Amino acid sequence: MRIIFDEVILVTEHSPFFARQYICPVCKSNFTSLAVRSSAVYVQDKEADLHVIYRGVSPLHYSIIVCPGCYYAASNKGFTQEIDPKLLEKLIPALYQLRPDKPVEYTGERDLPTALSSFKTAIRSAQLKQVRAGELAGLFMGAAWMARETNDTILETVYLKEALSHYLEAYNKDFKSIGNMSDVQAAYLIGELYRRNSDCKEAVSWFNKVIVHKYIKQYPHIEKMAREQWALAREQSKLNPDSSIEEGTMPEAIGQKQQAEGSALATPNHNADKVASPRRRPIMQMPAHLYADQIDWLTHIVNNGYNSSKTLVSKEQVIRALLDAVMEKLGGNLPAQFGNEEELKTVFIEVLTGPRNESFIVHGYTESINDPAVSAKRHGPRP
Repeated sequence: MRIIFDEVILVTEHSPFFARQYICPVCKSNFTSLAVRSSAVYVQDKEADLHVIYRGVSPLHYSIIVCPGCYYAASNKGFTQEIDPKLLEKLIPALYQLRPDKPVEYTGERDLPTALSSFKTAIRSAQLKQVRAGELAGLFMGAAWMARETNDTILETVYLKEALSHYLEAYNKDFKSIGNMSDVQAAYLIGELYRRNSDCKEAVSWFNKVIVHKYIKQYPHIEKMAREQWALAREQSKLNPDSSIEEGTMPEAIGQKQQAEGSALATPNHNADKVASPRRRPIMQMPAHLYADQIDWLTHIVNNGYNSSKTLVSKEQVIRALLDAVMEKLGGNLPAQFGNEEELKTVFIEVLTGPRNESFIVHGYTESINDPAVSAKRHGPRP
């Protein structure tokens, strides 16, 4: 029997919504549900776990379709897919038993609680259908995002754990069920989910997989985020003794996999056994504010190191190495006669390189380091 829901949804010419027609594959009800016009979608930001934040109406809030007759729910891309008759026989009574006590309106405009409820309903329907792990992972991920938007941190944590568990299952056993994500994108998301679940060691391991992937250059945005989250996970691990990570190491299995795939790794150092291991030193935190061009310079060094060795050395490690080099060079000959940052820079240059009027060569071109115009050209105005 087909039920027709003839509720009129008024959509004006300037509305961000339009009404889309659906036929429920379970109870055959005919109904309309609001969708967001593409012209009304404005991306404001994207979080590290790929959660997109929109300005104004969010299409995420309307990405789940819920039948007003039987409360069967699924994503807007898969809602109308036919369901196996044998499964349908079990699904219909199960959905009937799980109907809400009070009717919930999903076909019109949705507030945040209703949008979150639509994902909960879709998860329940997916579990009853026993869908593949990747599909269920995507629903848990969306539910976690919605819980975050409603500031329900406890529920968000629950859904993030479920999303991680199902993404891992799909990645290892049924990758095609993940949908339109590549293995690079899926590995990155798994790493970020590990980080958000406070397992920094596993997070770094998965970010390593992303960074050394042979196709990573096809995903520059993912590579950038993987490097940033890799460094963040290492910093977070220092605050958690149970999740400590060795400095500058990469899991051996990653290097072996890359060699098997023919990726260009760093040339082995046959004299490595002659190099003394660095001594352990206590680490202390000190907040510091750097100029934009300084951060860019550090980034170039990080990239150069990675391109040659396929091992990621963080900006923090670069700064520590730079300080060690200066400390070793100066010894006890410390700067004394200076009254501000620029004067101290001048003293450092004189102590480290000799008289300031000598020139230096950078990447094939020579500049005079005592020329203020050159300095302004290199660094630009600073606040």
